[in-house]
Amino acid sequence: MAEKNTSSRRKTVDKWKKKKWFLIKASKLFDSKILAETPAEKPINLIGRTLRITLDRLTGQRTKRDTIIYFKTSDVQGQNINTIVSKFERSKSSLGRLIRRGNSKVMVAEKIPVIGGDARITLVTITVRKATNEQKKGINKLMKNKLLEFKGKDFEDVIKELIMGKMTSVVARDAEKICMIKKVIAFKATFTESK
Repeated sequence: MAEKNTSSRRKTVDKWKKKKWFLIKASKLFDSKILAETPAEKPINLIGRTLRITLDRLTGQRTKRDTIIYFKTSDVQGQNINTIVSKFERSKSSLGRLIRRGNSKVMVAEKIPVIGGDARITLVTITVRKATNEQKKGINKLMKNKLLEFKGKDFEDVIKELIMGKMTSVVARDAEKICMIKKVIAFKATFTESK
């Protein structure tokens, strides 16, 4: 007597048919521009992902190609996925192009408490000529004091001031009283949420 085949056949399901397309949008700082389009079966699975975009793609300004913005997906509204800026950084090569043998580089990295967490910000000042140790200390102190002004602000407001150059131009103006300044650069800023 032949045995019955007890193995049940599996029904194949096309997972692509279950997926929907979602638009990932930049934060309001960048006018909610569309960054990408992605399929997902469960949009909740898209939360917490990071997208890396060069600033020239967002602004259309070719000179901004050395700055990279990191967007973190935050919430879903219908077919749209909203993001927040979680980090920005300048490329090391862009910094290297500015520094010459006759210059001095003064770098400061500070952790500043902002709304919802902490921002770690790195500023770099490049002098026209070699700076003395006393001048470097003065510039360092000036940069730290300026960064402390961000305390308690929203991280996106901090990013806006750093990227648009408002803060760096104020630092450059004040640092000119210490020695001749070639450039002040907002090199990096990273947001860490409070746990």
